[in-house]
Amino acid sequence: MATVIQIKRSTGVSAPTVSDLQQGELAYSMDASNSGSGAILYVESQDSGGSAVIQKLGGKYYTDILDGSTPTPANFKVGNGSSTGGSLQLFEDSDNGSNFVALKAPNAVTSDTTFTLPDGDGSSGQFIRTNGAGQLEFATVVSSLSLAADSGSNDSFSTGETLTFTGGEGIDTTVGDNVITIAGEDASTTNKGLASFNSSQFTVSSGAVSLNDSFLVIESEGIGSNDNDTTIPTSAAVKDYVDTNITAQDLDTAGDSGTGSVDLDSQSLTISGTTNEIETVASGQGITIGLPDNVTIGNNLTVDGNLTINGTTTTVNSTTVTVDDPIFVVGGDTAPGSDDNKDRGIEFRYHNGSAAKIGFFGFDDSTGKFTFVPEATDTSSIISGTKGNLDIGGLDLAGSITSVDGSAPTNGQILMGHTSNGDMQLGTLTAGEGIDVTNGAGSITLSAEDATATNKGIASFNASEFTVSSGAVSITAIDGGSY
Repeated sequence: MATVIQIKRSTGVSAPTVSDLQQGELAYSMDASNSGSGAILYVESQDSGGSAVIQKLGGKYYTDILDGSTPTPANFKVGNGSSTGGSLQLFEDSDNGSNFVALKAPNAVTSDTTFTLPDGDGSSGQFIRTNGAGQLEFATVVSSLSLAADSGSNDSFSTGETLTFTGGEGIDTTVGDNVITIAGEDASTTNKGLASFNSSQFTVSSGAVSLNDSFLVIESEGIGSNDNDTTIPTSAAVKDYVDTNITAQDLDTAGDSGTGSVDLDSQSLTISGTTNEIETVASGQGITIGLPDNVTIGNNLTVDGNLTINGTTTTVNSTTVTVDDPIFVVGGDTAPGSDDNKDRGIEFRYHNGSAAKIGFFGFDDSTGKFTFVPEATDTSSIISGTKGNLDIGGLDLAGSITSVDGSAPTNGQILMGHTSNGDMQLGTLTAGEGIDVTNGAGSITLSAEDATATNKGIASFNASEFTVSSGAVSITAIDGGSY
């Protein structure tokens, strides 16, 4: 790597003085506190009298102003003489000539004025206007108005167009002599419109329409005597007619098999149950249909709702049982009020080839832990026996391992493989040269030792004297220092 040559640079924001530099020596005011926004490059020179002076050459402060990347200063000043306002001149292509378009300030300005341009181009035909606060914006000459109604899409009406009022069903529109007349049409059998009501059949009051009593059949006898399509029977008239004629009718019945009839005047309808399946009880005007205390179903039973069994023992002698519930609750439908010292889980029966066995997988109440016992003894829901092994594909622990081989782990121990025993055992890490190992509660800290003349370790390099890249160290030879 080539040697780096550094010019003199500031430790603060101030410019160098003539005592800081030699003639022709450069210096850079870095302005590190503002990320270099005020950084300026200086050189020491001489004035016409031979005295040392500090002159500005440029720097980030000035380049940011020219390319517009800094808001400080936000203004670019243009002057044009003692009596003429400054102008910004935009020249044409040099191939065409040297003419220009200028934006010029008045020769005399009573106060500072700033015009802010729009952030984009307007549309064809628009003009630029000010909002009175210096903000310029594009605006359109208003030559139209918006039309809206109870229905339909809103529309825009421009001057010079014709606005037409169109009548709908039942409405007529007429224009003449600067007047638009909107009138309703008479209703007919084929046209919706304005209607009047026959006073002999209807009464109209405050817009409410009612049928006249003369248009109704009041007496039951009137249904038969006035059998026509122009009169309406009352509910009382209909009831009297039905009560008079119903006794002459029979009630026909039909079941899944067979049919029957009931004489409404002389016979009763009997609803019978089936032994051990359905029972019926008649009382007053009601018939209760229900199940007997002991029900026997000879074939299949499908329950579409919930099934609650409040007995002591439930026996299921099915060869296949399917349960859709993703969580199977054992131990009661509510939590016990006190510890009954009973275990909870699944007890299963199997044969190991020599004898019938009972297995258990579940919660051990005495230890407060889940356990697996392949050869279990069940004593009033208290399981005993030797714990078995689990063969699983993986294990996710939300808590911690409290013991290994019957012993609690100590600080800094980790689980590691043991080829002699074929299992995992607790072990510790041992430090080597340049490495320190510190064991803590649930942690192991590996620290590198500092390098010394007698000890290998880690080292850092003075940035003003060395350059380090990808582990390679080079010596920096020349540094102008600071002022």
